[in-house]
Amino acid sequence: MFKEEEINDRLSIFRNDKIHFINSFEEDVKTGLTSEKKYLLPKYFYDEKGSELFEKICKTKEYYPTRSETEILDILSDTISERNIDKNMIIELGSGTSVKTELLIRSFLKEREELVYIPLDVSNIIIESSRQLTENYSNLIINGVISFYEEGMEFIVSRFNSPKIILFLGSSIGNFTPGESIEFMRMLAKYMNETDRLLIGFDLVKERKILEDAYNDSDGITAEFNLNILSRINRELNADFKIENFKHKSVFNEEDSRIEMYLESLSDMNVDLKSIDEKIKLKKGELIHTENSYKFNKKMINELAERSGLVFSDYYTDEKEYFSLCAFRLNRNF
Repeated sequence: MFKEEEINDRLSIFRNDKIHFINSFEEDVKTGLTSEKKYLLPKYFYDEKGSELFEKICKTKEYYPTRSETEILDILSDTISERNIDKNMIIELGSGTSVKTELLIRSFLKEREELVYIPLDVSNIIIESSRQLTENYSNLIINGVISFYEEGMEFIVSRFNSPKIILFLGSSIGNFTPGESIEFMRMLAKYMNETDRLLIGFDLVKERKILEDAYNDSDGITAEFNLNILSRINRELNADFKIENFKHKSVFNEEDSRIEMYLESLSDMNVDLKSIDEKIKLKKGELIHTENSYKFNKKMINELAERSGLVFSDYYTDEKEYFSLCAFRLNRNF
């Protein structure tokens, strides 16, 4: 199922062939837009333009998560490395360009003659970023894995057997429902040994204005990012969404502790998705739900860990306590 491509003497890419034969975009869009409460899955934000827009979002003055997580890694990477001195392998899920991870890699390499880094992602983006990392660090070995998470983890632990730290950065855990978060963390726990650690980024609960401003930046980049999913549907499914007839909406749902992002229809309209032979009706004011981003406190994180067979190992946060990196180990009594 996995084929190896050797890029250079310290970089190999292992590709899951199955990943190329799964394309659920049409089916997921149809299901979401024909539901009583319309929705679109946030994973479809990230076409080429969407990915570029998200990079811009991370640089807006209102969007604190990336800056806060980078601050933690910048200040505490040496501490994280020292507390995991027995580990010489880093696995990262959803690694993307590995920009923040490089801070941790640099610290790990200070006290190790050699480090193995295994970025796991569904995208080819890991190839170029991995190539650059091998150029920057002569004692870094990279085995990139292009696959879905569970199949990728199963392959990694069957092929590479070293004490490890597993990373899931960027507050991506917040895009899961609480049930999905438990399922995801249980899956990772299944591939951990007693000495391994799991490091996850959590965006913390804070003032409503700070949260809502982060998803409603004054430059309108988040709005453009949200609306871009309709442009993608127009392009890939030959649809006729009139983008100007929608507006971006983002609110904090305090009861569920999550930011909710929507596209709101500004008029009654009919939309034809020609490629899938589907017509949908929207009423003025009707919402298409595009993303949830859950926000956590320490109690919520601890409950997630307990239900996943994990316990807190270490807790790291930035100066403002906007964001946390939480380290977990296996719960021997689970």
